[in-house]
Amino acid sequence: MASRSLSFYILAGFFILFVIFLYGPILTIGILSFQGPQGGLTFPMNGLSLYWFRDLFEQQAVGDIWGSFRRSLILGLAVMVTTVVVSVLHQNVREQGNRSYLKLAKNEHIVRLHIGLEDPSDLIADIKQSL
Repeated sequence: MASRSLSFYILAGFFILFVIFLYGPILTIGILSFQGPQGGLTFPMNGLSLYWFRDLFEQQAVGDIWGSFRRSLILGLAVMVTTVVVSVLHQNVREQGNRSYLKLAKNEHIVRLHIGLEDPSDLIADIKQSL
C-alpha cells in the first residue's frame, strides 16, 4: 500500500473536525433531551426522563404538532394532485427516442438544470440543437 501524503492527513483531520462541529450539537441536544423538567440543556444530567418527549405530543400554547403535521400532509397531497392533474391535462408532449419533451412555441423558453443524471453527450447534443 502506498504511503499517503501529509496533505491527505491534514484534510482528513479538517473533515473530522467539520463533522464533529456539524453533528456534535445535534447529538448533544439529543442526549440532553432525556432530562426531566428541571434539567434543560445542562451538564451534568439531572436524572433520566421522557418528560420533554411526552410534552412534545400534547396540545401546546405555542404550537400544535399534530395540527402542523395534518396541514403539511394536506398541502403535500394537494401539490401532488395538482401536479398529476396538470401533467395529465397538458398532453402537449413529443417523443424522441426514449425521452419525452414538452412542445414549446417558438418564443417560449425552458430552464434546464443538470444534476449529473444525464449523459454529457446528450446535453451537448441538446445545446447544439437548441442553437
